[in-house]
Amino acid sequence: MHENYKMLPIASKVFKTLAWIGLVLGVISAVIIFSGMDEFGTPRWMGGVTLIAGAVYFFVFFAVAEMIRLLLDMNERIK
Repeated sequence: MHENYKMLPIASKVFKTLAWIGLVLGVISAVIIFSGMDEFGTPRWMGGVTLIAGAVYFFVFFAVAEMIRLLLDMNERIK
């Protein structure tokens, strides 16, 4: 299928995995900060910042993964 670009399908899967890990860690961090369970006395508004950062991380890495797949599909259709 993608005989010339063997690494790109793997890279797409890695980016999707990183996207989901970032989202999950962002949500977990936000919940910990919102609940006040952190040991550093972080202000609660930082939970919102953490949640937004996790969402941005998710969308950027997921978009990169989808762009890689789009380019591979375009290459396949051109051939």
